[in-house]
Amino acid sequence: MRQILWQREVRADCWRYPGEAGDGPLVQTLSELLADANRPPGAGTGVWLGPIDEVALLVPQLPQLALIVVNFEASGDGRGYSQGQLLRQRLGYQRELRAAGAIRRDHLFLLARCGFDAFDFAPGEDPRAALAGLDSYSVGYQPASGTLVQPRMRTPG
Repeated sequence: MRQILWQREVRADCWRYPGEAGDGPLVQTLSELLADANRPPGAGTGVWLGPIDEVALLVPQLPQLALIVVNFEASGDGRGYSQGQLLRQRLGYQRELRAAGAIRRDHLFLLARCGFDAFDFAPGEDPRAALAGLDSYSVGYQPASGTLVQPRMRTPG
C-alpha cells in the first residue's frame, strides 16, 4: 500500500489509481468520470487529472468528489500548480487535493501554497523526510490558497 503525506502526517492510502488492481475506492480518469452515468449521486468519488485535462469540466461533479489527484508527469511541468490554484481559488473545492507523480521534497512548499494538502511522491522520495519541505520558507511574496503553510507576507519597503 502506498504511503502519502496528508495534512502534515504520513498515512497509508486506500485509493486505487487508474489501472491499479485491488480493493478500495477507485480514482477515475476525467473521461471515465464524465462518462460514468451510473454513479449514484452523493457517492464519494476520486478523479485523476492529467496536465492537459480541463479543470472547468469538473464544476458539476465537485460536490461528489472526495479526492482530486493532479498528476505531474515531469518535475518541470507547472500546469498542475495552475490546476490546484483554479480548484481552490476559483472553484472553491474544499476536500482532498493531492499532487502525485514527479514531485519531490523541494516542490512541497509551493504545492501547498497552491492548495494541495496531500502528496504522493515520486519513487525514492521519503514522505517523512519531505515533511520538512513545508517549513522551508518563512516569508511569502504572494497570497496562498493552501493552509498547510502560512508564512508571513513580505511588506514592501
